[in-house]
Amino acid sequence: MIRLKHLLQEMTESDVDRCLTKIKNKQFKLIGAGDNGRVYEIDGEDKVFKITKEQDEYAVAQKIVNRYTEFTTFIPVYYVNNKDMYIMANANPLDGKDKAMFNRFIADYNNYARTEGGEVSIFDFMEVTDNIDVQLDNFLNALYLDVEKLNIPEFDLDLDFRTDNIMMWNGKMVMVDW
Repeated sequence: MIRLKHLLQEMTESDVDRCLTKIKNKQFKLIGAGDNGRVYEIDGEDKVFKITKEQDEYAVAQKIVNRYTEFTTFIPVYYVNNKDMYIMANANPLDGKDKAMFNRFIADYNNYARTEGGEVSIFDFMEVTDNIDVQLDNFLNALYLDVEKLNIPEFDLDLDFRTDNIMMWNGKMVMVDW
């Protein structure tokens, strides 16, 4: 069943064209950058676009484009070009409490990975720890299911799971970079 809420979140072809025209006309501003890409906010839109050199990241965007009801733990991706750019929803940073919760979990995971020799995923760590906040546990379980649905070999080990890559969109936690 299609819900009205989902219809309102979809981008029509004319919405995509409008965003692409604004990008072509340089109507955007830089809001973030990392090792492999930059994120720009499109003027007058609640959308951002990312240009990335990381082909694995782009491959995930290609798989999840217009499938946000199936991949609920990833930010909705509305458009991908044929090379290195995609348009996605804009999200908000985690609040201080949630950020601290993720930072604690990631520190514990990093300690666990060091003792195990490094080749472990966050999902491996979930199985051996009972020190996870309920909200985080629910998010990680849903993320695990989404990662499995992607069917990308060893993506669980390559997932760029950092606090800065988790944000809030539509009242829920989502990964904005992977």
